[in-house]
Amino acid sequence: MADEKTTGAAEAAQARMLQERLASLSPDQREVLLRAMRERGLKAPAAVDAGEKAGARQAAAPRRTRRPDSTMEFSLFFFSGDGTAAGPGKYDLLMESARIADANGFAGIWVPERHFVDFGGLYPNPSVLAAAIAVQTQSIQIRAGSCVLPLHHPVRVAEEWAVVDNLSGGRAAISAASGWHPDDFLLAPGDGQQRYPRRKEEMFEAIETIRRLWAGESVELPRADGSLQSVRTLPRPIQAELPVWVSAQGSPETFIKAGEAGAYLLTGLVAQRPADLKDKIAAYREALVGAGHDPSRAKVTAMVHTFLDSDDESAREIVREPLTGYLKTFLAQQDSFGSEYSKLSAAERDVMLNATFERYFDTLALLGTPDKCESLIEDLVDIGVDEVACLVDFGLAPGQVVKGLEHLTELKNRYRAVEAAEVAEAAAEGDQS
Repeated sequence: MADEKTTGAAEAAQARMLQERLASLSPDQREVLLRAMRERGLKAPAAVDAGEKAGARQAAAPRRTRRPDSTMEFSLFFFSGDGTAAGPGKYDLLMESARIADANGFAGIWVPERHFVDFGGLYPNPSVLAAAIAVQTQSIQIRAGSCVLPLHHPVRVAEEWAVVDNLSGGRAAISAASGWHPDDFLLAPGDGQQRYPRRKEEMFEAIETIRRLWAGESVELPRADGSLQSVRTLPRPIQAELPVWVSAQGSPETFIKAGEAGAYLLTGLVAQRPADLKDKIAAYREALVGAGHDPSRAKVTAMVHTFLDSDDESAREIVREPLTGYLKTFLAQQDSFGSEYSKLSAAERDVMLNATFERYFDTLALLGTPDKCESLIEDLVDIGVDEVACLVDFGLAPGQVVKGLEHLTELKNRYRAVEAAEVAEAAAEGDQS
């Protein structure tokens, strides 16, 4: 009862603060705020007290439960570790999570590539951390999520990940990204300023080169004097083919080209509506088949913020501050690209961030109990997602992340393909009898 009173008091204080900030906005400011929220599919803010908020939640669409034939793979995703953190132990959470995921049958673990920012600054080179994970795990696939290919020579990518493949006994994989921030192209070989505009073309060209090198083929590359030299890479990897995803978020064209390339697809629910994502996934699968690839090569992974607990409201309060901070940083990174968010005042941003948090908690993230989170998994099954990449490092204390993995493992086990196959087999036997 005391916890319920504390939660109610916290929600009432939050509601009062938002009411005060809404009331302080001018008509012009309100209009800018509404445009920004419409841009991101958010409902207009309403001045409500904590009791009304709770009632609204109860009146929301009913939660869905797992259907007998629904399956989903689960992986762990790391993205936002603070690169400015001082002292030892910066990678303890990553390594412990990798060991837990490995022991509990998760499909993979993703390590990103991030440069020049505090947000994610722990991860400048995924192949280095992948090598460390390789020697501490036995079965989990170890993935770059993502490798920004235009920033690297494809030979180096093939060489480094072949090392990871050997260290792991054939568990290396990458998701290829084209890059998005111009500052990152300070690292690109040659003239980064000229390469930035055609970064997507370079990404797909690099994928083809890496695949050829991985298969043991020689490719011709220019020497310093401009003449061509035929080269092949060493060491030879364990896997005959490197599993490759393409990271795609906004542009439908990237989804289509990923399909045409016969690659897997890595996407997410940040900054795109599920209905739009459904259409993009359908376009990806259609393009893959249209390019002559086996439909079984299609695989869609969606990154989703994740923290599971034994109680929904407890989880809400645990994740409120770190997830709001994550969303604030993410939206601020869009400022230089002309989003409506960049035009908001501090008060307007607080209102929008609160609405964004509530939307993510209720419908767009794996936050709460396994029972609550089944509803989102069912939605993802319906739009064509095959695997959820669970983003766990968005600001929670390491102990909370590890504790949450216990409940996440429970949810994962509910969606094991073997269980669905057993259900289908039992149903078939029942029909025959």
